[in-house]
Amino acid sequence: MVNIPDLIAALLPDELERLRSGGPGHILDGSLTAAIDRAAGGTGEGRGYYVVRGHLWPVEAREYHLREDVAEHLFGPALSAPDAAVT
Repeated sequence: MVNIPDLIAALLPDELERLRSGGPGHILDGSLTAAIDRAAGGTGEGRGYYVVRGHLWPVEAREYHLREDVAEHLFGPALSAPDAAVT
């Protein structure tokens, strides 16, 4: 079971700022997925907090995004939709 408030609280300030500065539709790079994994408890533990959008193959081309409910906690419901415009 995921606990979004605990995950957010476990992120380092610079990690949280990088997530917020990228916006809700931001493609997570390897360092951000690693930060989410660490905050969730260790390697691979954050997979419930981010999802793949688009093609699954090749693995190197996967685009990871915050899960919609996680984005909602960071950006609010109006901005968390994947296609929402950030102003």
